[in-house]
Amino acid sequence: MDKRKVLLLRVYLVAIGFILFAFLIAFQLVKVSLIEGSHWRAQAERLYIKTVNTEGDRGDILSVNRFPLATSLQFFDIRMDLNTQALDDRTFLSEVDSLAWHLSRYVNPAKSQTAYRNHLISNRNAGNRYLLLKRNATFDEMKRISEFPILRRGQFRGGLIVERKSRRVKPFQSLASRTIGLDRPNAPNVGLEAAFDDYLRGERGERVLQRISGANWVPMGDISAPNPQRGADVITTIDTDIQDVVHNALKRGMEHHRARMGVAVVMRTETGEIVAISNLERKNGILVESYNHAIGSLIEPGSLFKLPSIMVMLEDGLVSLDEKVDLNRGQTRICNRILRDSEPHDLELTSVRESFEMSSNVGIAKLAVERYSQTNREEAFISRLKNFGLDKMTGIELAGEAKPYIKDAGDVSANWSCLSLPWMSFGYELSLTPLQMLTFYNAVANNGKMMRPQLVLELQRDGRSIRKFKPEVLDASIASRETIEKVKDLLVGVVENGTGRRARIDGYPIAGKTGTSQINYTDVNRERTLYQSSFAGFFPADNPEYTCIVLISEPRENGFYGGTVAGPVFREIVQRIRAIQPGDHRMELAEFASETGMASYPFWQVGKAEEFRYLFNSMGRFPVMDQGAEFVVIMPDQEVGTKLRTRRVSENTVPNVVGMGLRDALYALERAGLEVSANGYGRVIEQSVPPGSSVENKNISIRLDI
Repeated sequence: MDKRKVLLLRVYLVAIGFILFAFLIAFQLVKVSLIEGSHWRAQAERLYIKTVNTEGDRGDILSVNRFPLATSLQFFDIRMDLNTQALDDRTFLSEVDSLAWHLSRYVNPAKSQTAYRNHLISNRNAGNRYLLLKRNATFDEMKRISEFPILRRGQFRGGLIVERKSRRVKPFQSLASRTIGLDRPNAPNVGLEAAFDDYLRGERGERVLQRISGANWVPMGDISAPNPQRGADVITTIDTDIQDVVHNALKRGMEHHRARMGVAVVMRTETGEIVAISNLERKNGILVESYNHAIGSLIEPGSLFKLPSIMVMLEDGLVSLDEKVDLNRGQTRICNRILRDSEPHDLELTSVRESFEMSSNVGIAKLAVERYSQTNREEAFISRLKNFGLDKMTGIELAGEAKPYIKDAGDVSANWSCLSLPWMSFGYELSLTPLQMLTFYNAVANNGKMMRPQLVLELQRDGRSIRKFKPEVLDASIASRETIEKVKDLLVGVVENGTGRRARIDGYPIAGKTGTSQINYTDVNRERTLYQSSFAGFFPADNPEYTCIVLISEPRENGFYGGTVAGPVFREIVQRIRAIQPGDHRMELAEFASETGMASYPFWQVGKAEEFRYLFNSMGRFPVMDQGAEFVVIMPDQEVGTKLRTRRVSENTVPNVVGMGLRDALYALERAGLEVSANGYGRVIEQSVPPGSSVENKNISIRLDI
């Protein structure tokens, strides 16, 4: 073959190769764009756009007076994409000075306008598409920054990036903290946050994110676009005013006695609604709420259990309150073991009533042995305790309630012995939670009707009720009316004449029982005896509104008896609840005004501005009031008749509380860091430390009169 033909053949082969290669490229283009186009477009989109799950805002947990106990606050991280394509150099340079001025004025005044300008320009030159301008901005701050120069153009034209996040907070901090609970992303929820999580949790939704650089993804679309529906609100029975009283009274008592742990719970007698619950424990020298001991911790109740024990005997008709029992000067031998009363005395033949009032272990144990052990009726005693519901959980809404323990008569596996029944009669060899003990005392206060403890009243969504919870009766009558009336009288006697005298208030009837028990009595190597002090009761005794239990564990100073340690805390709770009862003070003023005529206002009285406004408005009167005042004084005025003028109450010096009621005076003085002792009733007429003084002496006394 000549050279010309060889050359042509080579040309043809190369041409055919190019044609085949071009055809292959064309085929691949058709395949990618038409046949596999949707697949590859999705792949590319996944590199720059993704969809993530989002949840609606969590609902609030509210007090009975509608204050937020737990709420989700919205915060925003505000960033800037300095290299968004729609932001050209001309626009940026013409407005960067103004943007820098706004950032220096409203975001970080410590950084000058020039520093901000240089910062923005250098980051634009560096190609930063995710520059942080403000972390954890509030909604109002976010809206203001969104209107700054350049940023007001929005996400794509101005580079504005707004990342929304939520943080769960408790506005009242430690008050009822463990009962309210925790909403934790990396651990199980607890408390009401857990119990009502299905309602509190918002609905799920989706949000589209766009990758702008590296691992930085930003939301696409309008930042004000609606989020998934928020969760429902939980309306609790907690009264923030009473909760504050209970928390601080318990804290003061524990500090005074340097105790390790304490519980205080207040319940509405008629309904079982828990209006206050406080659990404090000493950790690293500080009192904190770390565990719900009221619900989850079993305790040997000690002498608090003498109430159900005497009720068993009364129900069985085996004892009379006026019959005599030999206390043998405070000690007796049972099953070759010496039993002593907690405090020495010289009493011998004493009425059952007096024995109960002085909380004699010897008295109740001898009755239990004589009427039950020696007559082979131990099983009847235990059966009656269980009929009272003392072996059952209350079924409160929260998880973690401990099951009470009451051993069966003759149960060898439970170490039943001849000591068991007499020791059980005064609260040993059995265990209940503080809440379970309170539930029993509340049944006595409620004429025998046992109510389930209740923490939640209602669920609401967008202000509309979606579910209501009514009070629930556990037992319509735990005992006969005759027995209930007898033991109510016994409990009044304890406070008036017996171990509960430290809880007594002149002119105000209180019924209750003290309790003192040893915690480490089984430890033969103990260096010191550890005690648990308690007081349970109800008030007012003649028409109970509230039932309360106070338990303080391991007091180390200033006494250890229930009457000495827990009794004064109970008394303080009663006094302060009386002082803050909603409606009482308003009613008194309204009655005063209607009886004397509107020309005779209670001038010069001082109180919360909102309450006085409510009072006057409810009577159809609208006096002139200084705007923004927290406290006001009622003053006569020749032009308008009455004015509510601001009473300035200092937080840095001793405030002037003359003319205030007890509740407002306590609030103002304690807010200033003062320890307060109060005497009398009515309004403050004298304070021991002059107003305006330095808050150095932490103690102040006030005198009240009508």
